Amino acid sequence: MPFHSFTEYLIYKWKAMGRHGTHSPFVYDFVERVLLDKELLHKEYLVKCPWLPLKYENLICRIATYYNYKDTLFLPPAAAVEHRADILLLPEKEPGKWITLMDEHLHLLRNNGVVIMTGIHKTPLHSKAWRGATKRAQVRMSIDLFGIGLLLFREEFKEQQHFILKY
Repeated sequence: MPFHSFTEYLIYKWKAMGRHGTHSPFVYDFVERVLLDKELLHKEYLVKCPWLPLKYENLICRIATYYNYKDTLFLPPAAAVEHRADILLLPEKEPGKWITLMDEHLHLLRNNGVVIMTGIHKTPLHSKAWRGATKRAQVRMSIDLFGIGLLLFREEFKEQQHFILKY
């Protein structure tokens, strides 16, 4: 593990909360029903992310299952895309382009969808891009799970909230 990842992991372990450390009903439910869930997944919710460790690939599938997400758009797309998606997935390659890619494709995200960034603490550039994305005005909630980060845009979240959760 590179030195940057190691120090970021120590910070993550120090700050990460479980379900009882949160003050958000949404996050408590997310921890309870997604992070701690061990049930078998339905085939239609499987999302293939071969560059991710299996635990995070399974987590993305659990998110898709619990929130009934059917369509995932991998960014950057191989061709021009105009179909809507529930999940916008940014792989860890080229973190310097994450915010631009997110801004260019955010209009394709369905209501209550999620942007998932992978490898958010891999290098200093990844960490900087993640922190920059969490500060965007449209982002209402961010969840740091060390290996991946979730950005939510739900209008019911009245103010920006940032969580670091144990996973």
